[in-house]
Amino acid sequence: MTNLKNYLEVKVNNRGNKNLNYLSSFFSETELSILSDKTISIVGTNGKSSTANNISMLLKGLDKSYISFTSPHLFDYKERITAHKDLNLNQYIQYLEKFELENNIILGYFESTFLIAAKAFLHNDLDYFICEAGIGGKYDTTSIIQSKNVVLTSIGLDHTDILGHKITDILDQKIYVSNDIKTLFVGILNEELIEIIKSDYTNYSQSIYLSEYLKSKNILLSNLIFKDLNYYLSLMVVDSLLQDIKYADLTNIKIQEAIGRFEIVSDFPVKIIDGAHNYEGVEILLRDFENKYGNLITDIFLGFKKGKDINKILNLFIKKTNYNLHLIEDNTFFDQEITKEIEYLLDKNGKSYKIASLEQFKKNKNPSILLGSLYLIGEYKKRTIT
Repeated sequence: MTNLKNYLEVKVNNRGNKNLNYLSSFFSETELSILSDKTISIVGTNGKSSTANNISMLLKGLDKSYISFTSPHLFDYKERITAHKDLNLNQYIQYLEKFELENNIILGYFESTFLIAAKAFLHNDLDYFICEAGIGGKYDTTSIIQSKNVVLTSIGLDHTDILGHKITDILDQKIYVSNDIKTLFVGILNEELIEIIKSDYTNYSQSIYLSEYLKSKNILLSNLIFKDLNYYLSLMVVDSLLQDIKYADLTNIKIQEAIGRFEIVSDFPVKIIDGAHNYEGVEILLRDFENKYGNLITDIFLGFKKGKDINKILNLFIKKTNYNLHLIEDNTFFDQEITKEIEYLLDKNGKSYKIASLEQFKKNKNPSILLGSLYLIGEYKKRTIT
């Protein structure tokens, strides 16, 4: 039997979403109907993986069976497909190989892991399939499910070359991950976007908003940081889907937080690693950090994946005198933007910086944050563990 790790290794550089027109035929009509009813689709600019992790932990605490599909992984491909119990995923490779042969196609890495997760969910007759979209929603691989339950975590400008350059364009891409939504769960968005959702979209039967849910529980939004919002959004989803469960029982379930999301790896000095990789994500990270630690003199270690709006992100640091910038040296992680591009933008704005390694971050004696890419965080984790 083919080993899943070996099967996926040959697909590492095949990252496109090229086979969308074929993918629904991988499943029978009955299977697609089951997936539609039992899937919790998660879309949004930031907070998707954390929300998926939280929902998984809540369901596990309630003895519900599930498979969760997220991306990308930080350290090991097994992070992408997790479940309430250990599952043998190798047995599903044969279905992918047969599908590729019959349709004369080569599935990409994301497509392959998604199809395996969905097939395993169906084969084991589980309660819920928690499914994080890759990029966007409308034309994302995961859209073939046409989920009845969709969670919208947040909206910001990211992947604009694919999704559009306006917030409303990106909102459109996210919400249309399904054309027949029973319940749309909405995280904290600005009032303008919420009004657009209420007035312009007809592809859902009901919508539940986190801002209203927090008010109903007498929880002040101003007291919450971003990962708290992800937690309460997850709580709202499970609370709504499992109405026979008491709220107090839900809040008593211990949540193992997602790695690489405002993860404190050292208390003295404080060191945080975070996969924030777009303007909104980095802005939220800095706001939460400053709310917790004040205007602490902090070393910022930056590394970006290619294709990001680096100039906009760097503007968050340009005028901040309490942040000392360190650019992670070239060839440190997968698909990394070369430091020369970042150096040019910083030089143009008169912002000083140093070139640094992950080892220097690890040994640094000052308060520090490592950020800019989930692949960067994954590489740090890999080197730390090994």
